[in-house]
Amino acid sequence: MEGQKAKRKRVYSVEPNKVVQAKFTKNYINYLAPALMKIKERRTSIEAKNVESVVKYEVDMAMVFSSQGFAWSNALKTKLQKDGDEGSSRINYQQNEMVPLDFSKKICSKSEANKILVEENIDGDEDEIVDDQLRCLRKLIPGGEEIICDEEMVNELESYVSCLQMQVNILQCLTHQTS
Repeated sequence: MEGQKAKRKRVYSVEPNKVVQAKFTKNYINYLAPALMKIKERRTSIEAKNVESVVKYEVDMAMVFSSQGFAWSNALKTKLQKDGDEGSSRINYQQNEMVPLDFSKKICSKSEANKILVEENIDGDEDEIVDDQLRCLRKLIPGGEEIICDEEMVNELESYVSCLQMQVNILQCLTHQTS
């Protein structure tokens, strides 16, 4: 008995979501704060209209690095990198310069969503209605149109919305601190 080491018991959080939120927040701030400081340092050399797109790029990349492991996160990273290669706006850390960025998001239009809701009242074919609604939801998630399984898509949507909510909370805190 004397030669045996005492086993450490693993302590689990009573609220696992708090741990996930804390990790997301830490990773998000650790990525975004230095990026924003570099933007601030170079702001004089950046056109005013480009600052907004550069900040958007960095905010999106902070989201990617804070939520790794999801299909939507990988798709967003791929899109940002692809857009970056095509002349989008981001900080070129090797050359210390800014490049312009253009984002366009394909989403289910309001008229398309309303059409689905109207058809719901007329048609009554629930399977078709659900498929149409899932198609609209797929368009909201980065890379959502590549997800085949509906259950996986709903899980990805849930994580995406949760991360967006955390992102908004963090950005609101940052803006209140700087105001």
